[in-house]
Amino acid sequence: MSEDKALIPVDDAGQLQKWSQEDFQKVVTSGSYLPRLQLMTANSDPCKSGEFPINHYALVQDKIYKDLGLQVDILLIAWRPKALDMGGEIVIAEYDPESESFKAIIAKSETKDSGCMYGPEYLVWIPAAKSFGLFFMGSKSSRRESPNLNSRLLKASTLKSKKIETTSYTWYCPQVTPCSTPFEIPDQEDVKEQVQKFNNPPKQEVQKVEDGAPARDR
Repeated sequence: MSEDKALIPVDDAGQLQKWSQEDFQKVVTSGSYLPRLQLMTANSDPCKSGEFPINHYALVQDKIYKDLGLQVDILLIAWRPKALDMGGEIVIAEYDPESESFKAIIAKSETKDSGCMYGPEYLVWIPAAKSFGLFFMGSKSSRRESPNLNSRLLKASTLKSKKIETTSYTWYCPQVTPCSTPFEIPDQEDVKEQVQKFNNPPKQEVQKVEDGAPARDR
């Protein structure tokens, strides 16, 4: 057949399908890892290849990048310290700021192109995607903005981006502003469950590089 079309006619209501797309997502996504919310800057691989718009926010899971647009409304729920080492064949995430490995990643992050980052990571609710997610502010410019984000914990906020210029470079980093648009909040039991997991991570997580990690900016 020359056309990729349904071979069984269905009515406008789609009565053959009992379950929704949201139900589908629940059974195909990983139960162990929340998707990450990321500002896709020009140095991220999908933007370099032209596969994703520059300076749009993405919800990333299992190599799928969902475009959330130039700005995204979120509910900031909780935060935790995180250090990330992407310099080798595996990605190492540390959550104990008193550990020697956490401190070592901080020290290595001062070296150019080390693949190391550190900063606050946030548990957020993204109403546009009807999903919880993780938002990591691990670059120098993101960490400078993080106090503004921290001040909006448990409040509705809008993430945008702001331009930063020096004599040598121009780049964009996240910017947080109050959100005036009403949105649906998650069920409180779901919030409690996610907060419990978020606040009790393993001391160290190890993932393969191909599983994805935040792009490093300045």
